[in-house]
Amino acid sequence: MNHFQNSEIPDGETLFRYCYPKAFPEGQNEIPASVFADLKLSCDWQKYRLDPQSSFHISEGKTRLISIQVTDEIRNPRNPKRSGEIVPAWKQDIYHSPISEEDDPAHGENCAHSLIDGRKKIAVRRALVANSIWWDIAE
Repeated sequence: MNHFQNSEIPDGETLFRYCYPKAFPEGQNEIPASVFADLKLSCDWQKYRLDPQSSFHISEGKTRLISIQVTDEIRNPRNPKRSGEIVPAWKQDIYHSPISEEDDPAHGENCAHSLIDGRKKIAVRRALVANSIWWDIAE
């Protein structure tokens, strides 16, 4: 598989994050920051997953799709308590990380797999929420 593994995903690109509808509290329309808490946040890069409905996640019930716009605000989060200074320890590496069939025999190859890698302090999660939209995909 030669899909430029570990290549940086540039600003302006779109990533898809799949979650269960129950991840949103009843009646809440804003994306809960908790869906972005993973150290290595798994997503699909739209460049390689043109139709998000084609993901195996849909058949597993993760029918709430979050579309994340990659921005410098996510990559280099700022500390709201210190005049918005960039905090190097909160930096997010956003890169393409395809999965082979050997890596995940249950689901198979995923050429679109990507990661947002780094500590997800609340400022990072808020930047992710601010640069994301969501909708439901019918199974």
